Amino acid sequence: MKRHLLGVVGVALAVAACAKGTDRAGPTNELLIVGYDREPDTMNRYATHILEDIQSCVIEGLTTNDEKMNVVPLLAIEVPTEANGGVKMRADGGMDVTWKLRPGVKWHDGRPHTSADVKFTVDAMLKGDWKPESTDGFDRITSVDTPDSLTAVVHYKEVYAPYQMQFFRGTLPKHLLEGRDIDKASDYNRNPIGTGPYRVAEWKTGEHVLLEKVKDYWRGPEYPKIDRILFRFLTNTTTRINQLKSGEVHVVALVPWDKVRELKNAPAVRLNQVLGNGYEHVTLNQQHFPPFADVRVRRALAHAIDRKLIVATILDGLVTTVDGPIQPLSWAHEPNVQTYDYNPAKARALLDSAGWKLGTDGTRARDGKPLAFTLITQAGFAIRENIGQAIQKQFREVGVNAQVKLIDGTSISTYWFSGDFDAMLHWWQSGADPEITLFFAADRTPPAGRNINYLKDDSLTRILYASDRTVDQATRRELLSQAQKRVAELVPELVLYNTAKIDAVPVAMRNFKGNPTNAGPFWNVHEWDLSGDPQ
Repeated sequence: MKRHLLGVVGVALAVAACAKGTDRAGPTNELLIVGYDREPDTMNRYATHILEDIQSCVIEGLTTNDEKMNVVPLLAIEVPTEANGGVKMRADGGMDVTWKLRPGVKWHDGRPHTSADVKFTVDAMLKGDWKPESTDGFDRITSVDTPDSLTAVVHYKEVYAPYQMQFFRGTLPKHLLEGRDIDKASDYNRNPIGTGPYRVAEWKTGEHVLLEKVKDYWRGPEYPKIDRILFRFLTNTTTRINQLKSGEVHVVALVPWDKVRELKNAPAVRLNQVLGNGYEHVTLNQQHFPPFADVRVRRALAHAIDRKLIVATILDGLVTTVDGPIQPLSWAHEPNVQTYDYNPAKARALLDSAGWKLGTDGTRARDGKPLAFTLITQAGFAIRENIGQAIQKQFREVGVNAQVKLIDGTSISTYWFSGDFDAMLHWWQSGADPEITLFFAADRTPPAGRNINYLKDDSLTRILYASDRTVDQATRRELLSQAQKRVAELVPELVLYNTAKIDAVPVAMRNFKGNPTNAGPFWNVHEWDLSGDPQ
């Protein structure tokens, strides 16, 4: 006991020293320090509005996406399909999905993880008395049966094609949250129990989250390899990269593209690059700024942006322009859609036709109101600040006044969730399933989904739901092709370029694989290993 306490104190002192920047010890399996671009808003995976890198180390899903965009089982022993009998279509048009859970899995407090937790999660979503980030998919479920502790049968009122990712964010612990207001369950939302390889040891607001390994992790005593992971909150890009180069942090996930050049020759750093299944874009909130409801205005803004110039200069050619929400990595990608080349003359003509006339001050106006709005983006993210300024200048050249406002990475999520913004420069990182109903169906505005363009198009909504209601891939591909073409015609958002996901890791790191999807680079954190010689 005495030796154990001395060890804990020693690690705590090392963490404190590292947090102050006074320790330059290299990464080891005892402690890995991650420079992270923002502080979590919550550790509840279903409630967070930002990427779930930290949370996914603690809370595991029934499935996840691997580095090749395959859906793979995690807390389930297999991914249900029609072929293996896990998916059955009912005569009434509904669908039943049977999840067989992995035996021997325990919550961090020692209680078994069971089918009752799956049912409780669905019931909590359907009750509607708390605020998850999205209810998409869960609102297609009518009930869950639990014939035994390791079997959950989920009954859908209709066929739901993305069912394999339904529990990607995991399950909620029934024994801890039953009968409670989940929004106010701060013990769970700040320090959740999960089934993952790590638990939260400390969350010091404004500074860091420290994770420590779970001793009886279900994969076996050899996992995880790393004892503790410290996520240090470093919102400023330059600070984050400087600390990586100096050895104060060991990992930076999603390295900003303008910093790649200076890291290429850093002796202790290896850059792991994969093509991302996501895209950067400008969301145009039609509800908050009514001029965006006119498709001529949206098309004009698309023609006003010189995307190729931005990619070649600010982004150093690390990404490529794309034209829609489903990326070339996906089997459902449709390349033949309407595109918007850089054409200021066409942009001006479209704005003229929409009644926005150029004033003496260089700003267009209609009915006495200027075509002026605020474009928000993440503060401390230098590359986004530069792109925001470039877009602002290009809009100005066609008579549109966009003021750029910078908001910290944690707070910006509340803006998009509440819809309290005009336009936003950001990205969506997508999962392996090509569902886009969540982003464009008329009834999928928050909290039911992520349609923060507040687009309302009945024909698109019908196509999207039809694509969700078939598990036949050929039929679904055709419907998603139609949907992508319709999205391109409507141009509800200004699509810029795809995402190259570049993660900086120690040269000695073994088993780091990266991930193109929203599973994030920490999807296989239990395998990471810093023992032995560098790779």
